[in-house]
Amino acid sequence: MQTTPAATGKHIKTFKHGKMLPLLTGLFGLVLLAVAVLVLYLQIAPFITNTGPISVQTSRGLDITFASQSMMLYATAALLAALAASMLGLALWQRNLRRASYEVYEHGITQVIGGQRDYTPFTEIQDLYLFSSGQTALSGLITNLAYRRDATEPFKRVTMHLKGFLGLVQWVRELYLRERLPVVMQTLEAGGAVTFSYLSSGQVWGRRIGGNFPSVTTESIVVTREYLEVEGHKVSMASLRGVDLNAWSEKVVIKGAVGKTVFAALATGIMSHDLLLATLAGLLRAGQLQGEVSTGKVAELLRYGDPEWQKAIK
Repeated sequence: MQTTPAATGKHIKTFKHGKMLPLLTGLFGLVLLAVAVLVLYLQIAPFITNTGPISVQTSRGLDITFASQSMMLYATAALLAALAASMLGLALWQRNLRRASYEVYEHGITQVIGGQRDYTPFTEIQDLYLFSSGQTALSGLITNLAYRRDATEPFKRVTMHLKGFLGLVQWVRELYLRERLPVVMQTLEAGGAVTFSYLSSGQVWGRRIGGNFPSVTTESIVVTREYLEVEGHKVSMASLRGVDLNAWSEKVVIKGAVGKTVFAALATGIMSHDLLLATLAGLLRAGQLQGEVSTGKVAELLRYGDPEWQKAIK
């Protein structure tokens, strides 16, 4: 997609993947392959005979018997070749994962893969998804960022393997909120509705353990100036009494009349959560209601990318 500087705004920073891991993995695979060829070449050596059988004992005392020295060399070469194929396949997989780079602009983000550039304005992003995977998944630390215009297109996913991933997350969160919030508030002021997506808590925890994270089944939260609709139930905005953010349970809880829970979900299961909370904060303040949510507190739940949290753990 071709864009003009006026459309993108100022270029903030370009984020790229490191190439060292796939390179070293590929080189290791080539070394293993070369050793496998060398082992096969040894069969023509004069000290190799086909008399047998040959017994080899492993470090754990397991005896392995080969019919001859040649068979032992064939088996060794086959094992080395299989390991080499695995390393080369892993290197290719890692290379494909790291093909994309990302350019962050004042008004949007561009994904660059080879000569293909795909620019997405922040104002058009409906789902900004921050989630956990890998070894730190159970801790809830944010290790992935994914975004899409709407449910009709696939997510563009960024993992923590990207150099400067935390900086990218921080820039995108701040710029997205700055650009998208006025659009949302204008829609609400004009009498329209804005839809946010979220995952059930069970699905969030399940996908931390395994699964293709961007492939998710979501539910909707519909926000208007008059009401909040969750799971088919409409709740008057005038009856809302605030939003509770619990850093220990990682939950966002919207309270209604007499403290009744209207909505509760894990923060990492709510797409565009910063935007949702900022929208509710604006509506609650506009209606002079009792509750109020500080969007700055969300970073405590979503620990990666927050400078204050990073300073606290040093």
